[in-house]
Amino acid sequence: MPPGADASSLAAAVLDAATPPAAAAATSRVLDYLARHAADHPRAFFADAFPSLLYRLFVSSASSASFIDLAAADPALTDLLLSLLAPSGPLLAAAAAADRLALIRFVFPNERLPDWLRLALASPVSASASASPLLSARVGSDLHVSVFEYYLFWFAYYPVSAASPPATTSNPGLRSRSRLETWVSTLATTAIRKPGHKPETSLYLKLLYAYLIHLVPTRTPMARTAGAGTLLHRTAKDGVDALDSFARPDFLLHTLVQFWLVGDDFSPLPVQACHALGLRLPPRARAELSERPPSPGLGDAVKLLVMYLNCCDGRALVDADARMPSEGLPAWNPLIQRPLYRFVLRTFLFCPIGAAIKNATQVFSVWVAYMEPWKITQQELDGYAKQQTGEEQDLQKCNMVYTSSWKTYVLSNYLFYSSMVMHFLGFAHKFIHSDVAAVLLMVYKVLGVLSSSPELLDLLHKVDAAYHTKLVVSSSPYDDVLKYVPSICEQLKDWEDGLSETDADGSFLHEHWNSDLRLFSYDENGAYNLLQVHHKIGMFHLFDRLVTNFGLVGCLF
Repeated sequence: MPPGADASSLAAAVLDAATPPAAAAATSRVLDYLARHAADHPRAFFADAFPSLLYRLFVSSASSASFIDLAAADPALTDLLLSLLAPSGPLLAAAAAADRLALIRFVFPNERLPDWLRLALASPVSASASASPLLSARVGSDLHVSVFEYYLFWFAYYPVSAASPPATTSNPGLRSRSRLETWVSTLATTAIRKPGHKPETSLYLKLLYAYLIHLVPTRTPMARTAGAGTLLHRTAKDGVDALDSFARPDFLLHTLVQFWLVGDDFSPLPVQACHALGLRLPPRARAELSERPPSPGLGDAVKLLVMYLNCCDGRALVDADARMPSEGLPAWNPLIQRPLYRFVLRTFLFCPIGAAIKNATQVFSVWVAYMEPWKITQQELDGYAKQQTGEEQDLQKCNMVYTSSWKTYVLSNYLFYSSMVMHFLGFAHKFIHSDVAAVLLMVYKVLGVLSSSPELLDLLHKVDAAYHTKLVVSSSPYDDVLKYVPSICEQLKDWEDGLSETDADGSFLHEHWNSDLRLFSYDENGAYNLLQVHHKIGMFHLFDRLVTNFGLVGCLF
């Protein structure tokens, strides 16, 4: 059979696979095809079978779940997909070869892009290219991308698809079938838990960690992760790394940030940048956002991204005994600060009453992990590649606390430790009756972070004092924090642009916009008053434990 006809037959087999065994059989056929024809007839595969494969990998329809979701119930399918999609696997090796020859280009569907990227595409070419590196040199009348870029866009789209409106067109490359898409995605994980073990990491998170390792530079020798015990890490004898020619961490990270964190934010760029480029989303975007709960499973993926980047200074992953890069701030941190802050804040403000609080809890976990980068270990990250027991890791994390080496990080991200706490307490007030135990446990964790180290609490106090007393000249003991006050003021205006509790029905802060930092304030808009409200409407004995354990009255406030 000619390779072209074989590719068409392969596409049909992939599309029709609706069960784990059928998906495994179809994946095996893809592996076999790539082994036989990838080198001599690559165009037929990418033109005929590749779009169908991406559709079945990452899209769940009304009649069948995606291959990624089906793999949660079938270890054999998981192994086959890991073999196919690994950074050193045959699919990305073929993509690398195709892109080296400029063999084919794809147009990513505009309707699946974040709202603001669609708006940027409709803007003059010069403005759109300046708006995001993802658009630079890839813009014609549509967004033209390489094979590898097309794959990464679909990979990034998978965890946000559940929160996206149904597509109005049939899937790419399959218009004749006219299959309507129902976007459902859960990042499903294996439900079976062995005694003393954490839940099995999902296939998607394993792939994400593998792509981060291969694309984002680290100090950790590859030999250290090569024996992690999965098909994600192959040795040199398996062939040339498919991503050698795509060592572009910028593209991967910008893609994940735009699809996951910025998403449909109506203030996607710093305010000054938006004004300079003339980019403004229509007012309806704000109303639509307020109706969207957090996407199921997205928080887990964002948490892994945050953990990895906070261990990485852009050139090297910090060692366990050198807990911070010499510059004092991970080089990737400026890329994620604003979009991550708004991602978490939008969840707290706009998560609708009645939405599953589990999704908001995942986003909450992202925030907590971001506030405690000193607790992230290489062993914890490696757990995304190989199953590990949880006891040793938990013991290690208990001994890791804030030290002065993280001072620059905390000062540069001060709003995560101050203003965000206030917004979170408003969220907790709003949802306290939905799940009392879960909400108070979150309050417990946040207060635990803030009071985990006397040095950290003292630093937060010093910044608060300098901020509110408007110190502008040298004044001991505030000399080391004064230089951060102007940037904190700017961050407060920019990072919270357009976000208001007036759109957050039921919020305690509905009439008390957080126009200033009130973490340590005793007035009616301060954190102490918010905690007293939780005392009145929550579980008295749990609140008393909070006060006893963290000394809230005498220490924190």
